[in-house]
Amino acid sequence: MKRLVWIVTAVFLVAAACVVWYAFAGSAWQTRLAMTNAPGLPDSLAWVYADTGLDGGPVTALGCAGADMLYAGTLQDILYASSDGGTSWVAANGPSSGHYVSAIEADSSSGSTVLRKAVYGAGFFVSADEGRTWTASGRGLRSRQLTCCTSPAQAPAMLYVGTADAGLFASRDGGATWHVSVSANVARDIAAVAATADGRTLYAGTRDSGLLCSRDAGATWTDVNLPFGPAPIIASVDLDPADESRVVVIGSGGLAAVSEDGGQTWTVPASAGLPSGWSALRFLVDGSGVVAGTQAGELWRSVDGLTWQRVYSLPDGGCIYQLQRCQDHLLAATSHGVFASSDGKIWLGMSSGSRNLTIGGIAASPTEPSVVFAATSQGVFRSTDGAASWARCSPELATLTVLVLPDGRTVLAGTSGGAVLRSTDGGSHWSAAHAGIPGMQVSILVCSATEPGVVYCGTDNGVAVSVDSGASWQTRIRGLVPTVRAGEAAPRVEIGALLSDPAVPHRVTAALLGHGLVVSDDDGNTWTLMPSWSATPWVYSLAADGTGTHVYAGTDVQGVLVSHDRGATWTASGTGLSTVLSVPGVIQDLLIAQDGTVYAATAARGVARSADQGTTWLRVNRGMPDLDVRYLAEASGRILAGTVHRVLLLQGQ
Repeated sequence: MKRLVWIVTAVFLVAAACVVWYAFAGSAWQTRLAMTNAPGLPDSLAWVYADTGLDGGPVTALGCAGADMLYAGTLQDILYASSDGGTSWVAANGPSSGHYVSAIEADSSSGSTVLRKAVYGAGFFVSADEGRTWTASGRGLRSRQLTCCTSPAQAPAMLYVGTADAGLFASRDGGATWHVSVSANVARDIAAVAATADGRTLYAGTRDSGLLCSRDAGATWTDVNLPFGPAPIIASVDLDPADESRVVVIGSGGLAAVSEDGGQTWTVPASAGLPSGWSALRFLVDGSGVVAGTQAGELWRSVDGLTWQRVYSLPDGGCIYQLQRCQDHLLAATSHGVFASSDGKIWLGMSSGSRNLTIGGIAASPTEPSVVFAATSQGVFRSTDGAASWARCSPELATLTVLVLPDGRTVLAGTSGGAVLRSTDGGSHWSAAHAGIPGMQVSILVCSATEPGVVYCGTDNGVAVSVDSGASWQTRIRGLVPTVRAGEAAPRVEIGALLSDPAVPHRVTAALLGHGLVVSDDDGNTWTLMPSWSATPWVYSLAADGTGTHVYAGTDVQGVLVSHDRGATWTASGTGLSTVLSVPGVIQDLLIAQDGTVYAATAARGVARSADQGTTWLRVNRGMPDLDVRYLAEASGRILAGTVHRVLLLQGQ
């Protein structure tokens, strides 16, 4: 079905200083959900996520153990590991405390990776087997409200943990034992801690005592007199990795301060330009600038720490929990997964499964099968690796459908605002066309199967046709809308599906919701009602084989109907479909694969397939987390299915 159903369930989450609203459906962070297949279906057929596997949930902490080995801790104290630089993620098997991970330290100095995590509300834990098992390690640690953790680069066994109620604690043995470094009578609420590579100089940002500094590895501490007023809140501090004498802090109200001499003197701009509600701060890997994240999901960048400019915003708000340097990238832990940047300007999502992102359609390039586009509620996303990872390439507009023309370079996307977005360079740059489009929701785009450059557009009020590959459009409604008396308004006619006959030039079939099927033999200039079709059932999808002889119609109450004479007559498909689906249900999309197999996407029963032109059907749902399947596509000979929030890949087909 080419119309979107916007389903959002609000869940209120609180972590650290961030209050996060995000849409949640089903089991969070699930990478595989086993389901029962129909009898006789090979066990090798299964669906897997065709994105990162990290399902768009809140990531509150990040750790790095080399160029490719990453770790992510979540709001529910679940640890995920990636061995390919964030392209894919798997969950560790250790127990969860149910609290959020505030920090992760990955120590590979001994040859094997030792993981250490601070969990707010649960304490400090150590794993020697990459997260499979964990041991509580908190002797001498007088609080479980752990807010931050750091380890000097040259002394990974030296750890500092900040608490929200008991000051700062230090460990010299990798977290086995702890002693007080900053007592509670000096500063109770430690929000951030930073250390030089040798661990001699430390800075502690607090919420109750301003900024503290130690020049003797935490043995003694002194107040840093920042020109912010009395005891400002300092919850983020960082040192330039290229020059550790450069220190930047961000204070309450968006104030910033910069030191070029190791904290001896400080410069504060008259107006930093930062908003209030900051949450994280990090210098870039090469020290060429500094990036700050906010509770509102914004990322700000500065070259000198004095003048700031906003460079990125999360698609639907949220929170930046943490920023982490890792090799040549800066990583952001956010309420919508992990994002990465090499320069602090361009941020790419390493998790495309945001629960606030609604998928409207998917399409593969006919010339580069590894290039796939997805229309979403936040614009068009593009994948260049066969749907393994995604990044938005269009303006941030709600799009309902996407189409790649045969040249592979021209991409069209229908919007909810009555426009068609057009790109002629594979999605890098876009322009918009409104003229000639009769409705406000462009939900269907179909190429002519016989006429190069001809594209049909279905809307919520008729059909438009382009003869120049989507550059301009003309309304074509003659015969679509019933004749009315003078002074009466013509009824709106919503297009449920469009089909171009691959064997008959200029022939296009349109499904009018509530008015049956109509056919045109002149590229949509005039339309006539198919005599074999009444106003019911409603048709939401149409598909034809390479000859156009066998045509399939997905309906609302009769399952899949089949015509073996180009639509002259129709019959119900085999009884197997009703058996597989229990009830016919709504058939939202149809796909005829290159090998002739017919796939049917349903509103509540997942995907069914037929290898004998609709005579028999088998349910194909193993591993599918959501049975409301909206769209189907084929890329590189592999079948993709789009649900409300996910793109899935059929394996073993």
